[in-house]
Amino acid sequence: MTADDNGLRRSVARTIAFMRMAAIELRRIAERDPDLAGELRRIADQLDADADELERSAGPGHP
Repeated sequence: MTADDNGLRRSVARTIAFMRMAAIELRRIAERDPDLAGELRRIADQLDADADELERSAGPGHP
């Protein structure tokens, strides 16, 4: 594995982690703002789905 591969794998892992943290925070905000709750939860669900897809496409061995 090259240094570029390692860097790309780390970037993918960090992106996935960021997406999951953002989804968690959106759900927390949704609990406090009923007017925006539905939209925020929809966005959070989409972030989780996108993170899942990125994990699958990264394949085995990503950090």
